[in-house]
Amino acid sequence: MGLSNVVGDLSLEMEVDAFRRLFPLRFYERHLSESIRPDGRTLKSARDTSVALGAVASADGSALTKIGSTTMLAAAKMEVMTPSADAPDEGSIAVEYYMPSICSPLVRPGRPAEIAPVISKQLYDTIL
Repeated sequence: MGLSNVVGDLSLEMEVDAFRRLFPLRFYERHLSESIRPDGRTLKSARDTSVALGAVASADGSALTKIGSTTMLAAAKMEVMTPSADAPDEGSIAVEYYMPSICSPLVRPGRPAEIAPVISKQLYDTIL
């Protein structure tokens, strides 16, 4: 592939990205009218998916999941605790959600994502 092809491809990619940002509704309408997604998949095809269990050696359970270009990591850590006097036959569970700032421009470095407690509660409610 010659340099002119590389420059041409880069230029076209920049034009497509500019069109997507400036005219998002028209961008997606155009794809829908051709029954194709912006990444080239048909409307009914799913993104490639993979799951790797045991991805974090220091966790009691973990999974690294990839769906298309999105990667998620989940890990579980367990510990033995003394039950409370009010409920001696019951255990407890704590659910935490963490989203690093690299994941979204809406998350600032050094601060937890504002959505984190909401997602933690949804996960907790789903588990229990």
